[in-house]
Amino acid sequence: MEAAGRPVVVIASVEFSALAREAARAQGLPDARIATVEHPIGGVGESVLLARAESLVDTVLALLAPERI
Repeated sequence: MEAAGRPVVVIASVEFSALAREAARAQGLPDARIATVEHPIGGVGESVLLARAESLVDTVLALLAPERI
């Protein structure tokens, strides 16, 4: 998507954020936009997951801001 000019934000739990950054670097994207969220993502109730998603909105929007792209 990035190569096609579409900005992307990867969301990774804190347990996997280092892996996400390593994978991005390996793909030639050292400055990949990666937002982290509390771990775990799976196996939690819907209200917990929604709260975690809501906590990322400002971060994701900031990562997609025109001056970052």
